[in-house]
Amino acid sequence: MRDVKPLRRLGALLSCAAAVSALLIPAAQAAPAGAVGTHAALLECPGYETTSYHPGLTLTTRQVALSADGAVGPCVGMPLDHTNGTIRFTGNGQLSCVAGNSSGSGRINWQNDQASTTAFDFTAGVGLRPGGLTVLVLTGTVKSGDFQGSTIIIEVVLAPAPAQTLQCLTPDGLSTSSGAVNLQVI
Repeated sequence: MRDVKPLRRLGALLSCAAAVSALLIPAAQAAPAGAVGTHAALLECPGYETTSYHPGLTLTTRQVALSADGAVGPCVGMPLDHTNGTIRFTGNGQLSCVAGNSSGSGRINWQNDQASTTAFDFTAGVGLRPGGLTVLVLTGTVKSGDFQGSTIIIEVVLAPAPAQTLQCLTPDGLSTSSGAVNLQVI
């Protein structure tokens, strides 16, 4: 009978190599077109957040204030101690449920040994993606704290549930949306 230990070691080595190569994939493949060059992501974090809109988003573009609170993690990338955190951003602009642009600022409070923060300014665009998902993509520059000078990209799914999508058809519009978020620091 053959010894399977070398095969297990090879499998473990290949799994580690795949994980490392995933960290080195150019962020341009995951980011919106035109948002970044061919730089690798320093840090990437999935998460969840709730965004509020005042007035609510409708099918007609209008001036809207937005604010969001959420959490990100587990993060992969560098530095290793930035594994999770909370995120908050506020802004305003001409938005609808399917299109528009906004700008604002935000902050990530990292839950690491130093209790550090990342403050950023952003511009954002709303677009309809294949499959009917409306996505808000924020891009900006870190102005202070950890990752100062780096690019930040945050993708937020605005209306994943049918009930939320139907609110876009009402005069009051979609006032809150909760869903997935993907944060990248490049």
